[in-house]
Amino acid sequence: MSAYDQMLNVTQTRLMDARIIPPLREGAFRHMAGVFDKTGAFCQPANIKRGADYLLGTKNLRETPAKRLQGRHLYGGQMNHHFGHFLCETLSRLWALDHLDTDMDSILFLSRRPSTPHDLQPFQTAIFDALNLPVPVRIVSEPLIVDELIVPTQGFGVDELGEGAPEFRDYIHRNFLPEVAPEGPENLYISRQGLSLRAGAALGETALSDNLRNAGYEEFFPEKHDIATQVARYKAAKNIVSIEGSALHLYGFVGHKAQNAAVIVRRSDMLAANMIAAQLRTFCDITPHVLNAVTREWDIADGPVRSSKSISLLDIPQLGHELAQAGMLEDGAWAPATGNFDRRIARISGKTNRDYREVPLQTAPAPG
Repeated sequence: MSAYDQMLNVTQTRLMDARIIPPLREGAFRHMAGVFDKTGAFCQPANIKRGADYLLGTKNLRETPAKRLQGRHLYGGQMNHHFGHFLCETLSRLWALDHLDTDMDSILFLSRRPSTPHDLQPFQTAIFDALNLPVPVRIVSEPLIVDELIVPTQGFGVDELGEGAPEFRDYIHRNFLPEVAPEGPENLYISRQGLSLRAGAALGETALSDNLRNAGYEEFFPEKHDIATQVARYKAAKNIVSIEGSALHLYGFVGHKAQNAAVIVRRSDMLAANMIAAQLRTFCDITPHVLNAVTREWDIADGPVRSSKSISLLDIPQLGHELAQAGMLEDGAWAPATGNFDRRIARISGKTNRDYREVPLQTAPAPG
């Protein structure tokens, strides 16, 4: 049973004179923002679920002075500036746009913190434009009392919400660039090599991309292309290979069951890779191949026990064999990644100003 089965799918709550409070001081977002009804009661459907945690809270917020915002507005949750979390969480309540019985004046999003830019980043504007939103987006940076606020529950998210509610999947399939035609190669490798090392990395990706190129794959750097071009490539490919990452969430919006996809694990706990696989199963109606060839892993010494910024070393010949077994290329001897990896980690620590230390490998159960 999925999280959405347990939630009886998604719902909408209508609040009159709703109080919406963004974070008013710097620090962790958790429990520094909230949405309340006119009696001062916390609105749980507005909460933001991430893993086992909820990000909004009830403490000392309801008495915060607020300005009046007239009209009828849709609550969107948090405006996240991380591409993957933006796709999974910021968009997660927009399913309600297909189920409203009246027009809205805007969609309201909580800012992440007071110092966060209150203007949309280019990629956010591009995604919202791709969805052809019927009303403008507004980032809430000061406390408001809203005449009427429609609060949909999350229809998508990370971890157990990664399958997406049927209403959200339908909304994306109907509205996210359906007019873009497939265009591109049959074999596509979605590369991370153009991303900052601070986003996490896989040592040996150069060897991986070289071997895939020799096997007939085109290396694709999504951050160098507009959203429509990315979508065209993802629709066209018959075989898609990628190390786990945010680009696969976008592919999940437009992929289809005639495709074969492989998700290469970067973090040995496999939580992110399994969540992406869950999205691809429900959104695209495919069963992706989740390939774990991590042989070593380094993480930030003074950070979380497991962060999203970890760096791993991949067994490239093993990946080649597993991709061949998956029917995505011809079997053959693949050249391994070479070099002094401990020295490379030391250089990466210097470049990123982070102290990376080797950590034990962890393995989560494969997706069911």
